[in-house]
Amino acid sequence: MSPSPYHLADRGQSLGELDYPAVLAGLATGRLSPDTLSWQAGEAGWVALRQRPEFASGLSAVASLEPPPPALPWEAQVSRWSSRPQFATLWATLKAVLFRPQATFTAAVSSDGMRAPIQWLLWASLAAVLVGFPLWSVLISLRPLLLGKVGMKETAAPAIFNLTYFIRALAVYPLAAFVGTFVTTFAVHGLLRLFGGGRAGWRRTFRTLAYVFGAMCFVLALPVTACAVPVWGFILAFMALGHAHQEPAWRGFLAVGIMGAVGCCSGLIYSAWSFSRNFWR
Repeated sequence: MSPSPYHLADRGQSLGELDYPAVLAGLATGRLSPDTLSWQAGEAGWVALRQRPEFASGLSAVASLEPPPPALPWEAQVSRWSSRPQFATLWATLKAVLFRPQATFTAAVSSDGMRAPIQWLLWASLAAVLVGFPLWSVLISLRPLLLGKVGMKETAAPAIFNLTYFIRALAVYPLAAFVGTFVTTFAVHGLLRLFGGGRAGWRRTFRTLAYVFGAMCFVLALPVTACAVPVWGFILAFMALGHAHQEPAWRGFLAVGIMGAVGCCSGLIYSAWSFSRNFWR
């Protein structure tokens, strides 16, 4: 402990000079935060209080008094498999994942449970079918009319709502989302480890991608936002992985980018093969 006073500043505002006991008291009362900048005579620059070893005991006491980070609304309500989430919970979690990824996935890093993200993925995909199937059915039924407006050949209009397809979608879409998330997690986490990341473990990667993919199911369900899924989903996935694993985002960027590139190339190869097979018949 140095006898010289500490010059303190926070958010560009000077807090004056305080000695060691006064700084400890400020931390204990909340007047000073661990991120408050400090400077002593002879030092080259400002240093945050959390970086000074003489305040380690005071900072640990402050940390023990701080409330735990808020959980996702989904995880705060869904505590067991029989839980039935409310629409407000579904909507609040969706907004948190889509628009506040840093706060959402940074706050959730302390948990690696698998139950809640799996439930989120299944419920989100079911809700996406319930919302999106009627909207897409109407849009597809209008396709012949739209083609005629632009001078293209019109075809017979399909039924606005096909109950058989709807039931199939309810059964297949959640299963596809679940299996796809597991497969993608293995590949993305392997790439993260290859680039020196993903040290928080496979479960953390799965939790993150499950919440991201569940949110993207909703985005894909709306015709007006479906075209944003490739870009939005890519940005959201690598940002969320960086916050969840508490590591640089470039590792998630490379891992998700490589997966996306492989998927695009596979789709192009399959499309070219299908087209060539029809051409040579």
